[in-house]
Amino acid sequence: MCYDSAALSKRSLDYAKRVGYGAETIEELEQQFLRIRESDGPVFHANGYDHPKMPLILQEENKKVELFQWGLIPEWTKNLGQAQKVWNKTLNARSETVFEKPAFRKAAEKRRCLVVLDGFFEHHHKGTRTFPYFIEMANKEPMIMAGIYERWVNPEDQNSLCTFSILTTRANKLLSEIHNNPKMKESRIPVILSPEKQALWLSNLNPNRDIKCFTEIFQAIKSEELSAHTVNPLRGKHKVSNSAKAQALREYPELINVDSDEHGQISLF
Repeated sequence: MCYDSAALSKRSLDYAKRVGYGAETIEELEQQFLRIRESDGPVFHANGYDHPKMPLILQEENKKVELFQWGLIPEWTKNLGQAQKVWNKTLNARSETVFEKPAFRKAAEKRRCLVVLDGFFEHHHKGTRTFPYFIEMANKEPMIMAGIYERWVNPEDQNSLCTFSILTTRANKLLSEIHNNPKMKESRIPVILSPEKQALWLSNLNPNRDIKCFTEIFQAIKSEELSAHTVNPLRGKHKVSNSAKAQALREYPELINVDSDEHGQISLF
């Protein structure tokens, strides 16, 4: 789950104003987001399997914004060939086992980060078709996810790849209704962090000592804190490009029996 996301629009810039740092740091963070947006442009829709760059706030230097590629390459990866085999399997990391799995364990212990996004996309299954949804914060603020990262150096040419994974947890009611792929054992949702949980995730919590804290951090966000609506196709010949149209509301006659709220957004309950 969470293989499509959006970032670097104006709401990502607003993140700096809500992190609780001093005025000087807030201004610097805003400038960093602006520089990144000017050089790379906003991302209205990105497919994780293309390994796009996304903005992170790093644990080692949590007052600095850096662009890392989506799909973590573990530190023990031997060569580029092995890295390419691993890459597509590490877009997401299950929070329940992130401190156990060899690919994620060291990064989860020592290299935690915040992934600053506008929101993410999921597909709802009905009959033989799928319908894409865009999920964002109900208050339209930036969506801050728990992530882990690595700086892997290719021993063959000494070039480095900076990569990350997004942590997931069991879905809340909203995502359980939307993310209903019959091939899945359970629905998942990214670990979306409140300001208090952001600070905890970037702190020096120990997974062996602070189990209760991590259990709280990994709780799914409440459904009412999110907003979801159907959008234009993200796959196939009719897919939209990386433009604002990717996030715009599109209603589908096939979902006519699904309730619609006062804004015309299609909701599954």
